Amino acid sequence: MPALKNATALSQYVSSTMTRDLPEDVLDAARMCLADWLAVLVGAHAQGAGVAVRKVASAWNAPGNAPMFQNGRQSPMAAALVNGTFAHCLDFDDTHLGCLAHLGGPTWSATLAMTCELGKSDMEALKAFVTGFEVGARVGGQGFGETTNKRGFHSTSVIGRFSATAAASALMGLSEAQVINAMGVAATTAGGLVASFGTMSKPFHAGKAAMDGILAAQMGGAGFEAAKDLLESDGDTLASAVVQDQEVRIPTLDFSTGSELHNNTFKPFAACLLVHPTVQSARDIYQQINGRKLRTVVANIHPMVLRFAGKTQVNEPLEGKFSVAYCAALGLCGFDASEQDFTQDRLDNPELQRVMNMVEVVTDESETNTSATMVATFDDGSEITMHTPLAPGNPGNPLGWDGMERKFMSLVEPVYGSRAQELFNLARTAGAGDNLKQIADMLSEQA
Repeated sequence: MPALKNATALSQYVSSTMTRDLPEDVLDAARMCLADWLAVLVGAHAQGAGVAVRKVASAWNAPGNAPMFQNGRQSPMAAALVNGTFAHCLDFDDTHLGCLAHLGGPTWSATLAMTCELGKSDMEALKAFVTGFEVGARVGGQGFGETTNKRGFHSTSVIGRFSATAAASALMGLSEAQVINAMGVAATTAGGLVASFGTMSKPFHAGKAAMDGILAAQMGGAGFEAAKDLLESDGDTLASAVVQDQEVRIPTLDFSTGSELHNNTFKPFAACLLVHPTVQSARDIYQQINGRKLRTVVANIHPMVLRFAGKTQVNEPLEGKFSVAYCAALGLCGFDASEQDFTQDRLDNPELQRVMNMVEVVTDESETNTSATMVATFDDGSEITMHTPLAPGNPGNPLGWDGMERKFMSLVEPVYGSRAQELFNLARTAGAGDNLKQIADMLSEQA
């Protein structure tokens, strides 16, 4: 067995969570993740994947004090499964670019469930969330998360369970030895296929990661003995199973550097993150069309975008979130690429279909995952070229709290009406009082 360098570093970091004081900028980043998670969770209230998972989980009748969205209080695992699934239904949740995973959903779903079950404070919850996020971001860092996606395993499912396990373990106060075993349980249950993208299984991955994280922590706390070296940088580990050609490995974990929360991305558009620069370029071109009729459209993107958003036929609204051509057409037709633009009514729009069919997608190695260039020509012979060097919502081009509030209200107000502002304010100011208890009360109200 190789030396347990990662297991030791990770267990020490998780088990010391509650002794660490966090700077205000890190706490504020955690609150923004909370606001984003609540927005996409509530905004997905009618989504079939969440509704179906809730129907199954609520039938378990597993007692507990964790809020299950629009369905009272249930066991932590059941609540985390449901809330995590709803939070990824819209594909509108945050994304950590370093590991190309949606960490906020699984981590906050597990954190809130265990906070309520154990009667923990707002500050304890924020600390646990930060620990979970930092663990997931570092396990998936240095290309491991991105390569996991390329190899056909959904990084949110694979890596999100480690962030959820770490958060739950911190709230439970697990010892270093218990944390190591919990992580072994999480590693041996990792899965989730990229081939499921565009179906209900993709959001289920996020919910299952949250649920499995709690299960792993509970198993570790109960004395379960698991393989302890599965997250190491060498040997017969999770990395060697997922990336069998060993192109990348799980990096050596170091928690002494700055917070990975500052490298998180919040989506302004309700689609796969990799299409966001294309949407922005298209929206910028739309502002300059001035009544001219489009003749041709060329969208230049990084080659990896096609791996996850290359659908050329969009037969269902959900598939549009993973189609560069569809998302480009939305922007060129003046739509916001909001959740309302991934509906059957929008998909049936004749002008949108016409523009979508004209979009030529070209891969270009000079582009990055966060950039795109679009060239549009018109019947009068004129041409517009628009380059987006960094899509909005990225750390270098952030939404900020004003942008987050706009996103939040657009998703939550249709469900909670005037109470949406109250929920937003509770998320933004979490930490000093019992805000999370009030948030849980609102979430658990029956539909």
